[in-house]
Amino acid sequence: MTTLRRRGLLLTGAAGLAAPRLGLAQPASTWDAIRSRGDLRIGVTAAEPWFYKDPASERWSGAATAYGQKLAEELGVRMTPVETTWGNSIAAIQANQIDIMFVLDPTPQRREAVDFPDSPFLYYALGALLRSGLQVTEWPELNRAGLRLGVTLGTTIDRFATENLSQATIERFASNDEAIAAFAARRVDAVMQFHPALIAQRVRLRLGTIVLPRPVNAVPTSAGIRKEADTRWKDWLTAKFREYYDNGTTKSLFEAYLRSRNIDPATTPGVTREHWGL
Repeated sequence: MTTLRRRGLLLTGAAGLAAPRLGLAQPASTWDAIRSRGDLRIGVTAAEPWFYKDPASERWSGAATAYGQKLAEELGVRMTPVETTWGNSIAAIQANQIDIMFVLDPTPQRREAVDFPDSPFLYYALGALLRSGLQVTEWPELNRAGLRLGVTLGTTIDRFATENLSQATIERFASNDEAIAAFAARRVDAVMQFHPALIAQRVRLRLGTIVLPRPVNAVPTSAGIRKEADTRWKDWLTAKFREYYDNGTTKSLFEAYLRSRNIDPATTPGVTREHWGL
């Protein structure tokens, strides 16, 4: 037996011994998998204006859904929505159940688990929907005992409230809609979400007042993707995020959804920070 053959057999044997410990073989790169399947799987959850599921048709729409559809069209594949939650989306990306989750902020903790394109998806501002009679102009005014504050579990808003508003009673909900339902039922005094979501909720509820407490917390949000050695998917998204933001596509998709829900885009600061006048 030649030295090369013996070395090959040893390597094969080592791989065979290692396979049970490592589990299943690593999946194909996201770029190759999308091309092979012919579909782009985007994570979706109940959170207007990003994602909305029509109760009659069970079809998904929303600004982020439209964005995913546009990316799929550019790739020449179909878009497949996969239901998840904000809290479970990281695990869904890691488990290769979805290819991308939009409107996911790239916090240091999340960067340990998943990857993000190098260009921001869009910008939004942290705000609050207040019950009638509650006056708030600055964040410390929400940090008081007895005030019931609703947030969505597992979001950066949850973390912000935990770190900065610990005197309030923080109620955590599985989705934006559940937090808003608690507000409508008067089980919380205020709900914290980013301003585009609050605009959509306020129009639907016709209750409360929306404020952007000072200092205005403008946040660049992104989209979570799987960590992998092949960077083609990340690189392509980085270029598309930058292109769509700069040429107004991101703004246009957001405003188109607002209009579909009878919301005048002029009533919200939008998702491009350059137009906020900060």
